[in-house]
Amino acid sequence: MAAGEKAIVFNPDVCIGCRACQTACHVWNGTRPEVTDFSPSFTNPQDLMPNVWMIMTYKEVGQGDGFDWLFLKRQCMHCSEAPCAKACPVGAIEVHPDGSVVIRSDRCIGCRYCVEACPYDVPRYDPTTNKVYKCTMCIDRTQNGLEPACVSACPTGALEYGDYDSLVSKYRSGGYEVYGDQVNDYVGHTHYVYVTKRWAGKLTDPEYFGEHLPANPRKPAVQFSKGIVRPVGWGLVGLTAIGLLGHLAFWRSKRMEEQEQEGGKGGKK
Repeated sequence: MAAGEKAIVFNPDVCIGCRACQTACHVWNGTRPEVTDFSPSFTNPQDLMPNVWMIMTYKEVGQGDGFDWLFLKRQCMHCSEAPCAKACPVGAIEVHPDGSVVIRSDRCIGCRYCVEACPYDVPRYDPTTNKVYKCTMCIDRTQNGLEPACVSACPTGALEYGDYDSLVSKYRSGGYEVYGDQVNDYVGHTHYVYVTKRWAGKLTDPEYFGEHLPANPRKPAVQFSKGIVRPVGWGLVGLTAIGLLGHLAFWRSKRMEEQEQEGGKGGKK
């Protein structure tokens, strides 16, 4: 890993599903879901939204004659080879040296290429603002020496923030299964890392965590296009600019003709 890369580690073995992290995310970022879901599932809201950047998901799984809870923290995975950034035609998504992947709202044009490129189904489009939103890994906190809001709020130590290599080494040497440090060529590695002993072998199992933590995350249709999306996007911007300049030149020429005609009429009088 590159020097300076950071990671947030989530350990479901010690998570109690209290949602302190979810609340802290809302409080720090000033976001709030417009509605809450009254459904059989304890996951609330049911999915990410433009103003809900992380959620805790809850799943009941059978354990003998009883059941147990699976808790999973969902948000942007902050990929080292972020396909969303590669797909963005205007450079609105930045990958920072610490690994955080951040959307610049002042540059976002609402094209939603990033939405299509993400294999984790994270970015959310807001039709009201015509912008896309997601977790920023609290870069406004971490660049000022603070932990991400979710990490600082966790009461059980299920979330840790720190040097990428040190954290991964700590858990791998401790016999944990680790998801995120070795993924694939599409996303690279992720700066959200998931570890477990209790649920070993289930991190990428679709019946358990694998719905949101696929073993081989990728979007095949985007894999081919991701290298040309930005050039094509800029080409479209260029064509639009040429069209506007052409229209302006035509309008100016037309206006000059009208002024000459008006001047001619004035001379005849």
